[in-house]
Amino acid sequence: MKKEYLIIALFSIVVLGLNSCKKDDNTKSYDVPTSYNFDSVDYSGQTARLDMLTELINEMKKGRTIGTQVSAQKLKDLYSNTNSPFTAAALNTSGKQLKDKTFVTEQAVIEGYMDDLALASQASAAGSQGNAGVVGGFLLDGNGAEHNEWIQKSILGALVYYQITAVYLDDAKIGSSLAKSVRQHSWDEAFGYFGVPKDYPSNKTGIRHLGKYGNDRDSLLGNNTAAMNAYLKGRAALNNEDNEEVTKQVAIIRENLEKGIAGTAIHYINEAIKGFGTDGTRCHTMSEAVGLVRALRYNPAKKITDTEITNVLNTLGTNNYNVTLNDLNTAKNTLSSIYGLNSVKDQL
Repeated sequence: MKKEYLIIALFSIVVLGLNSCKKDDNTKSYDVPTSYNFDSVDYSGQTARLDMLTELINEMKKGRTIGTQVSAQKLKDLYSNTNSPFTAAALNTSGKQLKDKTFVTEQAVIEGYMDDLALASQASAAGSQGNAGVVGGFLLDGNGAEHNEWIQKSILGALVYYQITAVYLDDAKIGSSLAKSVRQHSWDEAFGYFGVPKDYPSNKTGIRHLGKYGNDRDSLLGNNTAAMNAYLKGRAALNNEDNEEVTKQVAIIRENLEKGIAGTAIHYINEAIKGFGTDGTRCHTMSEAVGLVRALRYNPAKKITDTEITNVLNTLGTNNYNVTLNDLNTAKNTLSSIYGLNSVKDQL
C-alpha cells in the first residue's frame, strides 16, 4: 500500500513539474517577413517631410554658382511650409512641415544658418579665408564653413534621427500600455524616417537622407542591414505583443543608426585628410563631418557622451582653413575608439 502511495506521489510531482514548465514558457512563435509589408502601414507624413528636405537641399545648392543669390526667407518658408514654397503642390497643402518636428532648441540655430548661407551667396567673387564665396564649387563663409551642409545635417540629426530614436521608438509612443494599433503606427512612422525601400537591402532604389548615409557604410559596418532587420522583427513582435522582443529591437535600431552616422563622420574626416591641400574639398568634407558629429546628440541611448561630442568638435575647431592634419587624425581616432571602429577606420 505504501508503495502505491509512493508511485502516485512521484507521478503527481512529475505532472506538476511539466505543467509548471509549460506555464513559464512564454516564447512566442511568429513569422518575420523579409520586407516591410504589414497590414495598415502608413508613414505618408514622414515621406512628405523627406520630400521637403530634398527640395530644401536643392534650393540651398543654387548658391554654389557665383552670382546666384539664395533667399533666406525662401529657405525659412521651405523649412516651415509657409507661403506655398514647394514646387509640388501636394506638399504645400499637406499640413506638414520640417520646423515643428525639429528638436526645439535647434530650430533657431537652423534658421540662423539660413541667414548665413544667404549672406554668403551675395558674394560676387570666389571665396577665400576671411571672405565668403564659392570655393571649389562649394559656397563657404569666411571660416570655410558650408552652411548648406550644416543645415542638412542639423535636420538629419535634430529631426529625422531624433524623431526615430527619441520620439517614435520611445515608450510614450510604443509602450505596452498603449493600444496595439497606436504602437504599430508609431513604429511605421519611425520606419518612414529611415528613408529606405520596403524591401531594402535587396532594393536600394530611391534610398535617401539617413538611409543613404547608412547604406554607404553598410558594406563595412552592416549597420543599415541590422537596422532594417530590427525594424522588421520589431514590427512583427508588436503584431504579436511580444514586448520583450520589441525592446530588444529598439535597442538594435538605435545602436545601428548611431553607428552609421558616426561611421559617416569618420568617412568625411578621411576625405578631408585625402583632400587636405585643396581648400574647397577640405572645407566641404569638414563641414559634413562637423554636422554629423553634432547630429549624434539626439539619440537618448547614444554610445558617445555629450562631453565627448564637444571634445571632438573642439578638436576640429571653428575655422576649416586653419585645421591641421593632426586635428583631423585626433578627431578621427577619438570617434573610432568610442565606437570600436579602429580596425576599419581607414577604410570608412
